[in-house]
Amino acid sequence: MNIGTVVEGPTDRLVLQAVLNRICPGEHRYFPLQPTETFGEMGTGWKGVRRWCRQTRQIPGSSLDKLLSGETGPPLDLLVIHVDAGIAIEHDLQDEDETPIPDIQQPCPPIQLTANQLKHVIERWLQQDILPPQVILAIPAQDTENWTFAALFPDDELCSRNDYECTKNDRDHPGYRLTLKKYGKVLQRNGRTIKKPRRNYEQIVPQLVTGWDSVCHICSQAQQFTQDVLGRL
Repeated sequence: MNIGTVVEGPTDRLVLQAVLNRICPGEHRYFPLQPTETFGEMGTGWKGVRRWCRQTRQIPGSSLDKLLSGETGPPLDLLVIHVDAGIAIEHDLQDEDETPIPDIQQPCPPIQLTANQLKHVIERWLQQDILPPQVILAIPAQDTENWTFAALFPDDELCSRNDYECTKNDRDHPGYRLTLKKYGKVLQRNGRTIKKPRRNYEQIVPQLVTGWDSVCHICSQAQQFTQDVLGRL
């Protein structure tokens, strides 16, 4: 399959490509649409995803349908658009949207209510009432590190909490715990900033793939992503 990826950052793409290969084995060609391999003018993070979505419809001669059909490049069987559920708290998430979606962040658990609101936000970014069937959303809650932690430490007490996918700060955040010696220092921390070295992710991706069933059991958004991909095959 030809699979386009629009993600917040390089390690998110690394994780999602490995997961896609696990869900649907076979020969796939991946096209890094956002960020590009040179990062380009749109940068990274959720704002880069938003900018890409808007430019897809704003640039003359461009549209989502043309992108998917192959009029502007190789035709895409799947287009995976990723944002973390944690962006629901961002005050400028819908800047310049003519009709903003109200109350993006919903009570959690369950996280599905917030994820559904973010889906509607992405539809507005793309100006699509309904997303084409080729478009699959990946909305890890609260971020990709929740999936990573669940794959590496499925028996940790944190994973057994019913609010595992809900907003957490500092020591209860899976990403924070992955900076600790007890959890192998998979990530790095400088003050409140967590860094995600690509080389570290390259080493743990095989474990994430092997533990994907556990991730889906712990993380409803991982299960939703899996079901959405399988539903498209």
